Formats: sequence, C-alpha cells, structure tokens
Amino acid sequence: MHRAVVFVAVAVAALAHSTSAAADPAGDQLLAEMDAAMNRAQTLVFDFEVLNQEAGAPERTMAMKLSRKGKKHLIEFSAPADMKGTKALVLSPTEMYVFLPAFGKVRRIAGTAADQGFFGLVYSQDDLTTTAYGPRYTATRTGEDATTWKLVLTPKAGMDTPYARIEIAVNKERKLPGELKYFDAQGKQLKAETRTGYSCEGNVCSPAELKMVDSVKGGQTRLVRKSWKVNPALPDDRFTKRALEK
Repeated sequence: MHRAVVFVAVAVAALAHSTSAAADPAGDQLLAEMDAAMNRAQTLVFDFEVLNQEAGAPERTMAMKLSRKGKKHLIEFSAPADMKGTKALVLSPTEMYVFLPAFGKVRRIAGTAADQGFFGLVYSQDDLTTTAYGPRYTATRTGEDATTWKLVLTPKAGMDTPYARIEIAVNKERKLPGELKYFDAQGKQLKAETRTGYSCEGNVCSPAELKMVDSVKGGQTRLVRKSWKVNPALPDDRFTKRALEK
C-alpha cells in the first residue's frame, strides 16, 4: 500500500511538472496582444460583398453587413433577393438568434449549430463572430520568419471549442492574423483562412479581404470589404431580438 501511494504521488508530481513545462507564457502573451489588436474599436460596421462557391456549383454573390459592439454581432443580408432581410444576432457563443423573412419570426439557434456553415457559407457563425481567441484557447509559439510568428492554439481545459487546434501566422508589424488553419481532434485540416490587404483607421486595422477554403469538401467563401466604419454610434437596442424583426 505504501509503495502504491508513493507511486501515485510521484506520478502526480511528474504530470504537474509536465503540464508546467508545456505551458508557453510567450505564446499566451502574443495571443493576448493579437486579441488586443483585434479589439481596439468599441464598435465597427462592415459592408461586405460575399463571393460564395460551394463545391461543384457556380459562384454566388451576396451582400452582407456586419455590425459589432463589444461581443455582440448583428449580421444582415441585403442581396440576393432570396436572402434580403435575413438577419442573425449573436449575443454570445451560446446565445444566437436568426430572423428569416419567409417565416416572419425570430428563432433561437442551437449552440451546436454555431460551428456549421452559415447560410451556405464556408464560414461558420463562430468563425464570423470570434474576435478574441485567448478566452477559449492557450497558445504555443512554434517558429517565426522575417515577417510572422507562428502560433498553435489548443483549447483550454473544460472549454467547448469548434476546433481542436488552430495554427495562426501572426504579422509582426501589426500583430494581427494573416493565415489561419483549423483542425479537428484527429488532426485533419478542416479549413484554411487568409486575411489580406490590411488597412487602418487610426490604430484600428482590418483586412480588405477574408477568404475561407473548405479543406474537406472543397468550396470557398470570400468576404470583400466594400466599406467600413470605426466607432460609429450603435445603440444597444439595435442588438436585441425585437430589433431583428424590424
């Protein structure tokens, strides 16, 4: 019995040491700085041309407005005709609502649907509205070149995340993501994203184009920024279920 107790104590100590050694404060610090760079504005409004191509299908063009205030997001489609008036409200990773004009009602979206394709896009709702990775992921620096740092993100203990691993190339000048690769628990790459053509309004920077490629099924979605506003006045009541019906 004494030997068993000693063995367990040694094993626990070794595990604790291994966990501590695996931690990467430099990686988490860089992730925190990237998150901060992505969240310098209190409010943002983007108008996107959406070029969506499902595998084996012709490209489809949509028009989408994304309004953001803190952690709240409102997504509105104005084109094509069959999408006009469709809206989605994301209040948190687990509280999401959609308004479909054909039904005329606001419906809550199950949290399990947040990582699925959003209205046929390769982007999921979670992809479109994630503006900070640090709350759910821990980061390890795995390398660098002249212009980028390489980060590998894995879920924090107890966190339910859409991806088991995310690899990010972080631009050294702006500390913003340029390339992201998303993987499942078996190590299979699910998606690959690029964010290019960054421009800035003051110290707030955003990409002119975001592109997400489905690495499994094929197909891709491009979000081309047509215009954007930094820190416009957005009333709180715009981000409510009632406002979705208007």
